[in-house]
Amino acid sequence: MTALTGREASPAARPSSPVPNPIAGISSPRPGVEIIQPYAQFSNRRSEPRFDCNDSATLFLLPSQAQVSCRVLNQSASGAQVIFESLPEVPAEIWLIDIKTHMVKCGTAAWSMTSKMGLKFSFLQRLDPAAARPARVPEAVYKAWRTLAGLDPEPPVEDDVFFLD
Repeated sequence: MTALTGREASPAARPSSPVPNPIAGISSPRPGVEIIQPYAQFSNRRSEPRFDCNDSATLFLLPSQAQVSCRVLNQSASGAQVIFESLPEVPAEIWLIDIKTHMVKCGTAAWSMTSKMGLKFSFLQRLDPAAARPARVPEAVYKAWRTLAGLDPEPPVEDDVFFLD
């Protein structure tokens, strides 16, 4: 047992550095060649990094034109992970409407669970409230975006009330 004194321990008495990782020491016999270990090649199969965002959005399902509120957990230019309460169907064409960024993104389900889905985008379009509908954005998606953004409020429901004088 060492006694506590005001002096630091000698270098011989200090604990040595942690044991180095044996895999980290593997190098290629040729310079400029990277050795990829089997576990590393499957750690992230995405073509680009995703970033966390936790934004609210709407899934617009075609051809049924159903709208499902969702949260985008993370996304990149080529895909996103979303969560939702329930989804009536998993259609072939799904549009993600992002009101905050004025973007609509067309894609398909890469994978789907009860309340979570991975989307793979095939088309992205930024929408301008003052411009006309882009040709590649379906009219139903464009109208849903304008309504959700508050640009075209729904007309008030008229009551069937008759006034007789």
